[in-house]
Amino acid sequence: MENNLLGDLATSLRGILLLAFFFGGSIFVHELGHFLAARRRGLKIERFSIGFGPKIFGWTGKDGVDYRIAWIPLGGYVALPQMGDSSAIEGETDEKAEKLPEISYADKMIVAVMGAVFNVIFAFGLATILWFTGVPVPEGSKTTVIGYVQEQVVTSTGQLSELGLGQSAPGPAYIAGLRSGDEVLAVDDKPVKTFTQISEAVLLGNGKSNQGVRTCKFTILRDGKKLDITIQPAIVKLNAQSGDKIRVAGIMPRSSVIVDTILPDSPAEKGGLRRGDRILSLNQKPIHSLTEFMELMRKGGATEHTLEVEQTSGPEKGTKRLVKVTPKISPTTNPVGQILYGDYQNPHTIVVVPVTRDLLSTDAKATRDQLMVLGMYPEDSAFKEILKTGTVLDKVDGQELSVLRSLQDLENATGGTKRDLTFYWNRANGETGNFVLKDAEVKRVKPLERALIGAQFSTSPELAHLNPLETCTHIVQQTFTTLSRLFDRNSDIKVNQLASVISISKTYYNISDDLRRVLWFTVLINLNLAILNLMPIPVLDGGHMLIATLGRLFKNGLNTKVVTIVQFICMAFLFSLMAYIILNDVRRCSGDNELQIKQQIIERHLQKPVQFSDK
Repeated sequence: MENNLLGDLATSLRGILLLAFFFGGSIFVHELGHFLAARRRGLKIERFSIGFGPKIFGWTGKDGVDYRIAWIPLGGYVALPQMGDSSAIEGETDEKAEKLPEISYADKMIVAVMGAVFNVIFAFGLATILWFTGVPVPEGSKTTVIGYVQEQVVTSTGQLSELGLGQSAPGPAYIAGLRSGDEVLAVDDKPVKTFTQISEAVLLGNGKSNQGVRTCKFTILRDGKKLDITIQPAIVKLNAQSGDKIRVAGIMPRSSVIVDTILPDSPAEKGGLRRGDRILSLNQKPIHSLTEFMELMRKGGATEHTLEVEQTSGPEKGTKRLVKVTPKISPTTNPVGQILYGDYQNPHTIVVVPVTRDLLSTDAKATRDQLMVLGMYPEDSAFKEILKTGTVLDKVDGQELSVLRSLQDLENATGGTKRDLTFYWNRANGETGNFVLKDAEVKRVKPLERALIGAQFSTSPELAHLNPLETCTHIVQQTFTTLSRLFDRNSDIKVNQLASVISISKTYYNISDDLRRVLWFTVLINLNLAILNLMPIPVLDGGHMLIATLGRLFKNGLNTKVVTIVQFICMAFLFSLMAYIILNDVRRCSGDNELQIKQQIIERHLQKPVQFSDK
């Protein structure tokens, strides 16, 4: 416990340091570009600030510049009074009364653009480093060969789908006729070189038929023939709180299926499988991914299967042989309960699972096992706050649910018929309450069974050595595509899916264990900073360039008061947008936390360890 706590603390500290160094460093690089350009062009520099608002700390340099770190970590600025009045966003300065000489149009344009230029240079430098070191990517990501086509795509409550307790839709690619082994050449007539680009093209797609149905065209190579196949992407709900949704095709990349660990007395051991065996085919059908192999085994059931394998290590490396295995049907989950209520044709379903007291409370007096809510679908706004994941159902109609018999007690208390039920609930934070479900009924879900051979498989991450120019060009193109999709009614990309500093911080934390991934994300951040700052919006660098250009075009220049008013309006708009994005990011964190709790309950109380030995 203590070691885990220390490990979490170290990871958190590392994430914070990486955020401060790389994200803060990206802002510093941007402002450094303005600073050096202004100094080179002989402009008056009043302030160099990382962040907005009141300063946390700072100093005045020998050059007279006020260097500071400010409280609002949403960017930074270099105060340059000769560039125009920017007090709307940078605050009042001490140079109001000082008569400063006018600067040229070239000075304004060069100083304004150099922040973005420095971000691009920094991004290209990091991308060059990654060209040599490589970036870890999942196996198969560097090709466009399909490894598995899903017959069903889970659209929400993904962890419960195998039990039939989640919402799913027919796999778009499967229905359209895509199959494992197909090589994807283009998506919506745009060539693709990696599987990541395939996923991005589907996600950012805006195709729709005349009937308003989402569409996406795949150009594939199959048996030497080029085919065009149009699919209808499904919409997957990623986060219940933020409402994030994306388009998916229901395909996975090709990957090797290599045996790692073999359980004692398992069909794999008895059949002669060995560590390091790569499974090439199952019953003469080529295997393109682990998911495909597991699905074929599930469909085949407890019948004998013939595997063609190739040894990948040791003195027999490269040797191929046939292995016969007969899977064993084994339950992989514990029982789960359903409480159904509402519309008869499309009822709301509350999924509950018996849990032991170690997850309910640290109170030693909590000696009873109880029922915990795992999820609800479709979502019901009336009970959304009450029936959060982790809520404990303590009683039904006043009857306690007893030790180790929670599901049976629930069935007995409800009498197996539809009727109004009163549930009493509590949470670990001390909250309690009750609610009534009209015409509710209780069902017990049969544990999930699988045809298993008792082998664990290893994954083989790859290193992608990406050309820095291609990397930066691709990110820039994707950024412009994403921004354009925000204003496209046929797109599923919305403003609420944009990320704030909260998501950026969380991403740095999640990838902090691999510096190469941190560098790649920093490349992305810097190119996005460059593009966003060059947008022609007053108070941004692009706005300064626009105002300078308009001022040169009009003989009498621009009215200073009008420019100031426009700046205030744009500042208010930008900060309102930032506030909205941050608020939605808070919701996203809440949804992510709920998913994490759900996964913990599943791993501790729903999943059942499989043993093949009778000992």
